[in-house]
Amino acid sequence: MTEGGTNAMLHAALWYAELGYAVFPCAVGRKAPLTDHGLLEATTDAEQINAWWMQQPDANVAIRTDGLIVIDIDGAENTWLANEGEKLADLDVAPLSLTPRGGRQYFFHQPGGRAWRNTASRLAHRVDTRGNGGYVLVVPSVAEGKPYRWSEERELSVPPQRLPEPPAWLVELLDALAASHGIAGDGTPTNAIPEGQRNGTLARLAGAMRRVGMSHAEILAALQQVNADRCTPPLPLREVEQIAASIARYAPDAVSVALAENHWAQDRGPPARASPLPVRDLMAAHPTLRAPLIHGVLRRGETMNVIAPPKTGKSWLVLALAMAVATGRKWLDTFETVAGNVLIIDNELHAETLAHRIPQVAECLRIGMNEIAETICVQSLRGQLRDIFSMGQYFESIEAGRYALVVLDAFYRFMPRDMDENDNGTMANIYNHIDALADRLGCSFVLIHHATKGNQSAKAVTDVGAGAGSQSRAADAHVVLRPHEERGAVVLEAAVRSWPPVEPMALRWLFPLWKPAPDLDPAALRSEKPRSARKAQEPDQDEKRKRQSWDVKQFVEAFVDDEPQPREVILQEANEAGVSDWKAERLLRRAESLGLVHRWASGRNRPCSYACVPQPSGGEVEA
Repeated sequence: MTEGGTNAMLHAALWYAELGYAVFPCAVGRKAPLTDHGLLEATTDAEQINAWWMQQPDANVAIRTDGLIVIDIDGAENTWLANEGEKLADLDVAPLSLTPRGGRQYFFHQPGGRAWRNTASRLAHRVDTRGNGGYVLVVPSVAEGKPYRWSEERELSVPPQRLPEPPAWLVELLDALAASHGIAGDGTPTNAIPEGQRNGTLARLAGAMRRVGMSHAEILAALQQVNADRCTPPLPLREVEQIAASIARYAPDAVSVALAENHWAQDRGPPARASPLPVRDLMAAHPTLRAPLIHGVLRRGETMNVIAPPKTGKSWLVLALAMAVATGRKWLDTFETVAGNVLIIDNELHAETLAHRIPQVAECLRIGMNEIAETICVQSLRGQLRDIFSMGQYFESIEAGRYALVVLDAFYRFMPRDMDENDNGTMANIYNHIDALADRLGCSFVLIHHATKGNQSAKAVTDVGAGAGSQSRAADAHVVLRPHEERGAVVLEAAVRSWPPVEPMALRWLFPLWKPAPDLDPAALRSEKPRSARKAQEPDQDEKRKRQSWDVKQFVEAFVDDEPQPREVILQEANEAGVSDWKAERLLRRAESLGLVHRWASGRNRPCSYACVPQPSGGEVEA
């Protein structure tokens, strides 16, 4: 296959994974999995996907269909529903794949409460289904020398949860098939596991148990019981042992373990019994506020967010803050600090980069390296990405009081895989965990995080920051940098909980430091027009764009530039300009295959971005 074809396979696999579909490689020109454990190894992890297709560039792309129901009508001459136009029209709302043998595959999302599995010619002659425990090849895979194709304007271009559900008449048929096969539509655990499904079902059960931290012995005992009670006929004991051993090799999922073991409640749970304090006792027990660390901003045991748009220099700002605390100097020549040791945990920069930056900042602050040689400690986790919940043993190894300040840079990369930063409950749990760490260690935490895309000038201070609103409310101090009207300048603003209000102050960038700029008006925030408005040249321009027929080059010129932007932002702006979701995704994918846009990695398990220029070697999109 040509280099373009090779790129097409990898790009397609990454594209489906980015949408949320778990993929894995199959043999060239065939449907046989190349992975040791077949569809059980299907993933959305870009790093693993790249590794697979670097090893087998021409491998077919398969999607695991758990949670989906794919109606597979075999052969161009298949007459199922040929005389039932209304029912056939009901299927036409779904993405449609045209198979090499002239068949059709309709992609639906399983309704809530269903656990439909694979069937063969049970819905109708030569009409199969692929559901839980199944997989299908997808475009641009090749079988029998011919490619899979998407029907025009019927591409798989939306996440699984946005796929349509099957029509009511089809749901009724699928429920009846599930019930007659001994597998109820709601997937109740007492159902029999028939021959042909035993290995896959036991492997999935083992995976679920391993994700929540169960040991090999615990998994094996449970599988042996399920095998004896539900498998018809039971598998040989050796096969069950092999399944348990195979799945136990994988590391447990940190989020699932935390949920299963109720870490949230353990970390910040309520007292065993109610013990409210009368006001007299409360005031006697706490006669003063916590000790200051940064006067006017932060106290010991508190948490502070530092929020700014990408490429603003947040890490440089906080590095200067760390040196101020480590030496007891003023921060930004304004805020008095109380001297104490500092720990910087960085999961974006290489250790070499940090070692290069520290003396640069120290020199400009006129701080001798001997002053910070022992008072600042640095832990680089680049290439060893770990979420905040999986670092329990790390923090337990630190004695209380050793550090006055701990910096987490960048905060979003400490969030567990599959956690949604836009969910208030999720973010509140993470901050609760950090509060517990701060209490035990007797230190303050500074979390470096990114702002949302777009104009920030009209927002309240507490609304600046990507993710759920609980981020600003959960922290004791919320410091933001917003662009000033003058290029190379920002305005620092803060919302604080245990201090009087902080007056906004302008800062000017003089590499490698942000320095106070008293000559600038801190009220003069830059007011940027939305991207779509900047491109509009006359009042009716929006309508003209919505009517125009977009090609790849026009799409790139309008919605992609040299600064990397997340895929969701690009698609949203295209959508606002009248480009449909499926069209925008198709154009972006085509632009990437032509080399007009380039994918920028943002770290393992984080959404990628796109830009008109290639990503520097070894670089990642900074927060």
